Amino acid sequence: MEQLDANLAVTDIYAREIIDAAGNPAVETEVLAGDGIVARASVSLGTSDQSRTEKAVEDINRCIAQELIGKNVFAQEEIDKLLTDLDGSADLGVLGREVLFTVSAAVAGAASAVFKIPLYRYLGGVHTKCMPVPAVSVMGTGMRRDTREGMGEYMVVPFGGASFRQQMKICTDIYHCLRQRLRRGGTEHPGVKDGDAPLFSCAGTALSLIRDAVELAGYQLGREAGIALDGGGLYRYDPGGQCYHIRGETSGQGETAVRSASEMCGYYEELVGQYAVCSIEDPLDQEDWEGWIQLTGRLGKRVQLVGNKLFASDRDKLERGIRLGAANAVLIRPDQAGTLTGTADLIKRAQEAGYRVVLEPHETGTADAVSSDLAVAFHVGQIKAGALCHMEYVEKYNRLLRISEKLGETG
Repeated sequence: MEQLDANLAVTDIYAREIIDAAGNPAVETEVLAGDGIVARASVSLGTSDQSRTEKAVEDINRCIAQELIGKNVFAQEEIDKLLTDLDGSADLGVLGREVLFTVSAAVAGAASAVFKIPLYRYLGGVHTKCMPVPAVSVMGTGMRRDTREGMGEYMVVPFGGASFRQQMKICTDIYHCLRQRLRRGGTEHPGVKDGDAPLFSCAGTALSLIRDAVELAGYQLGREAGIALDGGGLYRYDPGGQCYHIRGETSGQGETAVRSASEMCGYYEELVGQYAVCSIEDPLDQEDWEGWIQLTGRLGKRVQLVGNKLFASDRDKLERGIRLGAANAVLIRPDQAGTLTGTADLIKRAQEAGYRVVLEPHETGTADAVSSDLAVAFHVGQIKAGALCHMEYVEKYNRLLRISEKLGETG
């Protein structure tokens, strides 16, 4: 991000507690610049711990505000460095990455408001034109260690469509057709996370339903749309035995298959070949680096292999993956990366190494759509903003639809 040759003081910073989409306390920060320019940014802390939220609000109002008031609102990199220095820890765990993010984003929002330009334009510059491809959740299982069944999440990725609006139409058409199919089976909620959606013990059953929905919507799987998976490798892995436990994939109902990393590679190869799977997030455990290297060697030229838990939006872990040749894509959550400068630097490093980038807002977040602006500003290839069933997800896509109109983009 470029520093602007302009000066306007931050005159006030104020944080409050709000409620996130899961009903848990979240943090919203307001930044006032000059005389009457106000911007807000909010972030979920992903926990129902009231004391943590109260501490975050107090840290912003007492510690961070005291240091930032009077600083130049256009000096984003300087402010972000000050925020990380105030935290003082390598993992930004003292004040918290989410806390730093909400302040950093609000500062950028205030700066863009001064010029009366959208945030994506302020951060990305006048030549910003690229829209991310949506990866829309159509079925979520809420898989945890105690189930080890199915996949963590199923998404649709549009291949066709000359514009972002047309890409979203592909996704919504498929979503509604899948919803109709599931209703016939007595299920109402495709795409809902945290166990409110059907748990198909066999991935093939879910993938077959999605394939049928693609065809019912009038599209060709593998040509106009593909399927992306969250493999949930963390929840399948047995670190003691260095193997993976998968229930529901064998002929015996309720039995558990035990597979090595090499056998898991074969398992994913079958899914890719049979169901036009184009992307797999966290297919293996974040500590199974050898397995990741092997899988990348076998599938990396055909499929996007996304490290989420593997990299955890952390620069050092990403550097290790680049060095070892593990994965070919990285999922970045801005609230995990810390400041906007930290997010931009992480995205840039991944892109320089030839990794694709998927941006994901916090899954139990707020209606704040700042991540949509960041995806456009930082030229991110894909955005994974959730399902089409709750406004905290949908608002991210709506924001991108508005941006695409302004850009007149070609998808």
